[in-house]
Amino acid sequence: MKKTLAVLMMAAAVAVTSLTAFAEETENQNDKYTQENTPGQSVEILLDEEMDASVLKVTNKLTSGKDAVESVTVGKNDEGKDALILQLKENYGTKAVNVAGDIQLKHKNTNALVKTYSFDFTVQWKKAEIGADAELEIVLNNDAPVYDFASTNKNVTFSFSDVDAYYNVRLEDQADVNMHYTTKAIKSIVQANEDADLSFLQFNGNPAFDFNGTLVYNVSDMDKTWYLYEVNSEEKLVKTKAEYDKEEGTLTLKTKTLGSYVISDKELKAVAASDNGAGDSSGSDKEENPATGSVDFVNVAVALSVVSLAAAGAVAMKKAK
Repeated sequence: MKKTLAVLMMAAAVAVTSLTAFAEETENQNDKYTQENTPGQSVEILLDEEMDASVLKVTNKLTSGKDAVESVTVGKNDEGKDALILQLKENYGTKAVNVAGDIQLKHKNTNALVKTYSFDFTVQWKKAEIGADAELEIVLNNDAPVYDFASTNKNVTFSFSDVDAYYNVRLEDQADVNMHYTTKAIKSIVQANEDADLSFLQFNGNPAFDFNGTLVYNVSDMDKTWYLYEVNSEEKLVKTKAEYDKEEGTLTLKTKTLGSYVISDKELKAVAASDNGAGDSSGSDKEENPATGSVDFVNVAVALSVVSLAAAGAVAMKKAK
């Protein structure tokens, strides 16, 4: 009996040792990435020294969260090192997305599997810590721009550390919002209105509230007349119904949803709002019909008619002979 028990214990020890060895081997073959990330970030995993990115290709076998990933590539990172790079999409929602599954690196020529990397991580914006007070005063911070309000929160005033403005709104079982913002200029608007004094305040997540709030922007020069424009969902610049109080030096807008705003001391020229600049000129006055491509169609028709006439002429000459 003792001998049998000893044999069983030895077998169990061997089994445990085998499992541990297998786990280590699996870990070496299948490195798992679990670090939490923010939308828009780049996830980089340096390749082993003996691996050459130039002869490798990527096979994407992610099973969840593919929509959160803009691209998966293998190549040189900004520091010139070989790396597997997952570029995460920019988005300004409030929900967490789980990215999970495998990315395989294979040899370009032989299609042989070189290494498999496993992923199981979360992509999300951090939530701000807020109290249970009925009246809230919050200075916005892009490091933690998501606000999940308590039922006891009844009113909030958001302000900025780098913008002389604030937004006040009533709360009543308000859903969470992403208040991420930027003051980055929109190049095409600046280029089309070079004589205007422009400022920008863009709420990237278009946070929506249940009640009309009040956005107040303090202008830089009270002696001027100021206008507040918004870039709408069609990327067009439109004048808002904001009221300018010259005595107070404020622009005031009532709105439930915060968008992308342009503050100007002059009425602005209508222009498509884009960070890509004003665009290149082709040097041609002819414009193509964007819906039908009619210019190309006419050109093709003319070309075909010329070919037909040439062919008819050739036949006529042959008959004349």
